[in-house]
Amino acid sequence: MRLAVVVLSFLIPLGAWAQGGFPSPETVMEGYFDLYRNKVFTASYVLTSTSTYGKEELFSLAGSLILWMEYPRARVEASGLEEVMYPILVADFERNALYSCVPEAGWRKHVLSGNWLALVDPRYDPLLSRIRYTELEEDILEGEAVWVVRGTITPDPLGILPRAEVTFWIDKETYIDRKVKILFDTYMPGLDILFTTEQLSELTSFKEAVDIPDDRFSVPPDVPAAPDLNGRVFPYPAPDLAGTTVTGEELSLSKLLGNVVIVFFWDLGAEIDEHMGLNLLLMEGIRERGEGKGVRVVGVTDGDPEIVAAFLEGFGAEMPTLTARDEWAEALGVTEETWCVVIDREGNVYAKADPFTVPALLLELVEPEAQS
Repeated sequence: MRLAVVVLSFLIPLGAWAQGGFPSPETVMEGYFDLYRNKVFTASYVLTSTSTYGKEELFSLAGSLILWMEYPRARVEASGLEEVMYPILVADFERNALYSCVPEAGWRKHVLSGNWLALVDPRYDPLLSRIRYTELEEDILEGEAVWVVRGTITPDPLGILPRAEVTFWIDKETYIDRKVKILFDTYMPGLDILFTTEQLSELTSFKEAVDIPDDRFSVPPDVPAAPDLNGRVFPYPAPDLAGTTVTGEELSLSKLLGNVVIVFFWDLGAEIDEHMGLNLLLMEGIRERGEGKGVRVVGVTDGDPEIVAAFLEGFGAEMPTLTARDEWAEALGVTEETWCVVIDREGNVYAKADPFTVPALLLELVEPEAQS
């Protein structure tokens, strides 16, 4: 779950004021993003996030963070947000790299794209770069004049994100974001469950600087690469694995090029527990919704092909499945019993994650619905 807290600024072109006209939402946001590239500053925020199912609260957190910004470098220190953010982050936008530090584990290197600090520059965020800013008005927030910019994200073809609304309260003088609210619904295919999440960030301090000491952005040499909190990795070509499914069809990853492919590792075992059943329902729901929309699901397990085929038929699952777990797991670097490897349209491994993280990753890879 990415917390959308971005801080940027710029001055509206003087022509808009000279004509006495209102700037467009896009013009305000361009200025908002340009601050990050042209100003050196520190800022601090408080953040909250709450997810609900119906009227029941499922998840909530609250915390704070401090940001040091000197593009193309940034550093964030967070407190109380351990479930969704590393305690220390350093971003290098020139190299598309994000470095994290957890005291007990040390430093790790991750791909920047899709992570929280990617929001500093929308080119690094494949989902939020799709926001369409459509409304603009003036307001007063805590005694300061602000632009209120509203936007939406176009729904995806799988219906995973049927609603996503964003609102920015941007200071009219500095163009810092004084407040950001994101409200979105997430649908879990196969489970027929809709979650609603509200994320809110509020500025508590902002100070421009001449420069920030280099040691604030320093990281140790030769930091090892690792998946980020959502399992994203630095993309690399997936091996051309192939085999025969439990129903007798030939399948290979190379023939699925051009699709987003989810390789779903699961274990039939002596019996399917509730958790495994939910994973199967989710993956089958994604398979069904992804038909004809550029998303394919491939199941991988072990055991007797006839027994696995009978189980899947009884379960009502039609995902193509191979009993070649050892070969595929070794080739794709999977050691977990239940896990997914997400492969992008170009045939590169994009992420390795648990099944319930996959819908969020798909939103970054599937094309949005055509806009009317």
